[in-house]
Order: sequence, then structure tokens, then C-alpha cells
Amino acid sequence: MSNVQQHYETLLADHYTWMFGMPFKDKVAEQAELLSEAGIKVPGVAVDLGCGSGFQSVALAKMGADKVYAIDTSEKLLSELNGHSNGPAIKTICGNLLDFPSLVPEKPDTIVCMGDTLTHLPTCEAVSELFRRVSSVLSNCGRFVLSYRDLTNSPSGLDRFILLNSSRDKIMSCFLERFDDVVRVHDLIYIRGEGEWKLLKSAYPKLILPLNEIKQELNDRGLKLYFEKNQRGMNILALQRE
Repeated sequence: MSNVQQHYETLLADHYTWMFGMPFKDKVAEQAELLSEAGIKVPGVAVDLGCGSGFQSVALAKMGADKVYAIDTSEKLLSELNGHSNGPAIKTICGNLLDFPSLVPEKPDTIVCMGDTLTHLPTCEAVSELFRRVSSVLSNCGRFVLSYRDLTNSPSGLDRFILLNSSRDKIMSCFLERFDDVVRVHDLIYIRGEGEWKLLKSAYPKLILPLNEIKQELNDRGLKLYFEKNQRGMNILALQRE
């Protein structure tokens, strides 16, 4: 089990949806609006790489996708997604992102890889290989939407300490530790029990992926950029297979 997968299964998956600070249906509506803005058109076959609890998968299904293949390494998050899914449009698959061409039996018209999933891959070479595989399986003029946070200029000093969400009985924060090619994210979750607080903690690495290099890599793979946006520090790119 990789550091990222272990981090999700032992800590983050149980608090993932709550971390975003809004009801699931509101997050789905937000993502549907974003995907529409990025030029995603359905029906058709879609693949959601690193689907998490299903914000984009459910959005694609509600937008009218004929089939959504939702792929993630977290059994817990896939189970949560199944609870949100109504009808047969969404098929959940537990597997490695790089294996997705062998896991999806149909040629996709749309592939999304969002929520900072890209930085969870083990190496920059793995990112390049993912782009190659996306380009190789997309239908003619198929579209690829990705989002990720460029950590090239990651916060320093006290700005490394970030409050993610809080409620009466739960507080989640993280702090960042910079290395040469990764930023190590330390997640801290305080949960109020019977008269005391309990601390849960874990850490995992995120790749540093300069935006200009990512755009060049995508272009080299025959994926033409037609939409770009930065939303709350997250770079969102939409591309079409040439």
C-alpha cells in the first residue's frame, strides 16, 4: 500500500467529504457548473480518475452521461460514492489510476482527474504516463478535464499551517513541509469525545508540478488546451484530443 493510499484508508477517507465544508449535493452542483463551464458535453462515456466520494462522478451522471466509470484506490470512498449513486449510470472500480485503460471496457468521450489527484501520483514520470494513456484511449475530439494545486511556490513560515474545516466537535488542519520535489502534507484532526479531545494524525507526499511544464506535457501528448481557470488556488485545465 502506498503512502497516499494508507493515508486515505487510515485517516482521510473517514473525513474527506466533511473536509470540504458543504453538503455533498452542493459540492456536486458546484462541480457540475464547473464542468459545464469547461465545455463538457454529455451524453457519452465518462471516466473519473481519483473519484473520491464522487463529487464529479455524480455531477457527470446528473448532467446526462450514459456511463461513468469511477476509479479510486480507497474502498471507503467508493463505498460512500455507491451510497450517493442513484441508478446504474455510475460503476465504481477500485484500482490504480494508471491501470484505467484495462479497467474501462469502453472508449471514453470524457475523462476527468480532479481534486488534486494528479499530485498524489508517485513520480513525475507517472504523471507523464497517465497523460499518454489518457490521450491514447480518448475518443476523437474527446475531452480531458483536470485540476490540481501547483505547489511550486508553496506557503512558508507560519503560512504553512492551514485550517481546513471546523465544527463544534471536530477541527481539521494541516501543515506543509517542503522537500526538493514533493511537499509533505501533515493532516491533523481533533475530535471531541467524552470530556476530552482526541488527535488523529497522518502525513503523505504531494508532487510539485509546475503549471507550465504540465501544460507543455499535455500539448506534447496531443491534448489541446482550450479552457483554463484558477479557482481557490486550484488550477483547472480542459483539453481536447486532437
